Amino acid sequence: KPQRAPRPAAAALPDSREQLLKYAEILFVDARTAHKKITMQDNFTKMMVSDVPLGYPDDPLRFVSCSQVLGRQGFSSGIHYWEVEKEEGNFSGFGVAYQSIPRIGTESRLGRNKVSWCIEWCNGKLQAWHDDKQTDLTTPHTNKYGVLLNIDNSYVAFYCIGKKFSQIYKFNARFTEQVYPAFWMFSSKTVLSLCQSYHL
Repeated sequence: KPQRAPRPAAAALPDSREQLLKYAEILFVDARTAHKKITMQDNFTKMMVSDVPLGYPDDPLRFVSCSQVLGRQGFSSGIHYWEVEKEEGNFSGFGVAYQSIPRIGTESRLGRNKVSWCIEWCNGKLQAWHDDKQTDLTTPHTNKYGVLLNIDNSYVAFYCIGKKFSQIYKFNARFTEQVYPAFWMFSSKTVLSLCQSYHL
């Protein structure tokens, strides 16, 4: 009998930070999308929440209801990785979203719609959110996190980058639009920073 061709092996998930760094991206946030209470520093790589609205011009891309901002660069194929440092602040989150995410209303919050995927900290608890459905997670002891967007293999995964490297959560998703890094902050003490250099 003719032998069947072997099925292609499923893509293995990275098991070390070194493997992730092969796909590292240098990212910046898009000021046009930033809610008027989000302050951006260090060449659009560091984000904080202001106590009062800032004088940003109105823009159809700007978030109106939720203090969020998208990354400047979107991805439609390939594998992409970036790291985020979280300083203080009990109310924050990050992940990925389509540019078509709503800008107004409660459904514009990351993870509360079909076009965004995130992990977030709220009242000391870490949760994963997509399509308004939450999954409770174990909070890792670190202030640095990795995001791996694998469009070719239809998933986005989040990693703990600390003394111990581990995967926090993975969403399986067949992406049909360009995918952008996305960030949410609510507490005025929250600081999120995009890493601009990567060292083992």
